[in-house]
Amino acid sequence: MDLSVFWELVESTLEAGAPCDRTKLLVDRLGQLPLEEVLEFQLRLDEVRAPVDTRATVAVAKLVAPGRLSDDGLWYFHAWLVGLGQDAHRLAVDEPDALADHPEFRRLAAETDRQLPGWETLDYCAADAWEALTGNEDGLEEAMLAQGHDSPLVADPDGEPWTAEQTAARLPKLTALFPAVD
Repeated sequence: MDLSVFWELVESTLEAGAPCDRTKLLVDRLGQLPLEEVLEFQLRLDEVRAPVDTRATVAVAKLVAPGRLSDDGLWYFHAWLVGLGQDAHRLAVDEPDALADHPEFRRLAAETDRQLPGWETLDYCAADAWEALTGNEDGLEEAMLAQGHDSPLVADPDGEPWTAEQTAARLPKLTALFPAVD
């Protein structure tokens, strides 16, 4: 599975709305593919997650939901960013401040009691499809390990955390969109 097919699958679930509905739809679609493609989907997911595991993404998450960022929350936020689709992913990697113009970030900014968005179950879609096809709940992990690949389970950004001043200088549009609340 190349990246274009991966992105088509992810983006094809956007119309389902809520993460739980998107998960069900994605598992169903993956369950119609050959096992090799299910494995490739998980490999592509790991591939596209890696470049959003940055201090910039941590800073974006802290702006969106100040004081509500946990290690798990950051990991699920990465999945949510992937779930926004290829264009949003490109922005998150190459031009994170431009996310301020993305409709989902605009929607979040309008919320009065913001929670950090996430799509935790995106991580389990391929494994669930594999199990549905084979009856083996550990089969995808075993197939990946046989190829020498072990999926990451947590965010692990390099470098020092950004200060509020660094965030404001590097992400001015997002800082203005999500002003600090006292």
